[in-house]
Amino acid sequence: MAKVHLTKRLRHTPAQMLSLVADVEKYPNFINLISAVRILEKTQISDTQEKFVADVNISYKIFSETFRSIVEVDRKHKTLNIKRAGHGGAVKSLMNIWVFKELKDGTTELDFKLDVRLKALPLEFLIKQKLHKATNTIIEAFERRAAQLFPLIGEDTPST
Repeated sequence: MAKVHLTKRLRHTPAQMLSLVADVEKYPNFINLISAVRILEKTQISDTQEKFVADVNISYKIFSETFRSIVEVDRKHKTLNIKRAGHGGAVKSLMNIWVFKELKDGTTELDFKLDVRLKALPLEFLIKQKLHKATNTIIEAFERRAAQLFPLIGEDTPST
């Protein structure tokens, strides 16, 4: 199993960052590894909670894989949980948790966790080597996108 856990300060509000991350359909517009997204079903659980099933196509060099995931968004607690749905494809298990905590200056501390297991051991070995770099690339894509959509807040200090 390949795992990543990182925390990072983001210069936008937790609500802004959660909205950006929850807008899965727009990922292909700014995340190079994601070539397509399709929302299959969406359920509004409450005023602050929603759940949806999405097919996400990830393309990297000669590798292209579509996997189905269940996404749970909790706007009250500023969290987003993604887990694998279904049985097909190369992904055996996936758990991705985003927690957006407001800091004193209004900026966000992102707590990001990702656990992924692939069915094929050679791919599992490869992803273990590349997962941290890929995660940082994706987080940076979200930061660039947020900077396009929202004004920066807080002082420019090193991330945590």
